[in-house]
Amino acid sequence: MVIRRIKHLFIGMKNNKYLDIGNNSIFNLNNLTVRSEVDKIFMKIGDNSLIEGKFVIENQRGIISIGDRTFIGGGLFVSIIGIDIGDDVMFSWGCTVMDNDAHSLNWNDRINDVLDWKKGIDYGKIGYYKDWSKVECEKIVIENKVWVGFNSIILKGVTIGEGAVIAAGSVVTKDVEPYTLVAGNPARFIKKLK
Repeated sequence: MVIRRIKHLFIGMKNNKYLDIGNNSIFNLNNLTVRSEVDKIFMKIGDNSLIEGKFVIENQRGIISIGDRTFIGGGLFVSIIGIDIGDDVMFSWGCTVMDNDAHSLNWNDRINDVLDWKKGIDYGKIGYYKDWSKVECEKIVIENKVWVGFNSIILKGVTIGEGAVIAAGSVVTKDVEPYTLVAGNPARFIKKLK
C-alpha cells in the first residue's frame, strides 16, 4: 500500500478516483491523503464550497462529506469512520475534527503504535501497519448553518445542531443543541440563539 496523495487543484470537477466535488467548488487535492488501497470515493464536496485544510482518510471505512456553500478555512480533519458536514457551514482557520481517538486508551493495545508507524514510514506505507480496530471511533455530524470559530476542536461522536455557533478555541466533546452558542474547554452552553 502507498499513500495516495492527489496533486491537482480541482474546481467543480466530478468523480476523481477518491473525490467527488460539486459545481463551482474549490479544493486543493494536495490536501487530501488517503491511506487505503481501496479505490472508492473517500471525500464528497457539494456545490459552491471553498475548502482548505488537510484531510486524512486513515482506512478504507473513513469518509468525509461536505455540503453546499460551505467554507472551511483550514485545519485538520481525520476520519476512520465518518465526518458529515452540512450546507452553509463555516469553519474558521486552525480547527481540528477527529472521529477517533488516534490511539487506544489501553497501553497494551497501543504498545507498538510508534514502531508500527515508523515501519510504515520506512517502507513507504504510512499508516499501513497501524491497527485501527483497537481505536475508539464514532461518526461526527455537523448540521446545516453551523459556524465553528478558529482553533476549535471537535471530537468523536459529536452532533452539532443546525445553526449552532462554536466559539473560538472551544473543545467540543458532547452534542450541541441547534441554535445555541457554546464556548470553552470543554465547550459549555452560553446562550440560545435566534
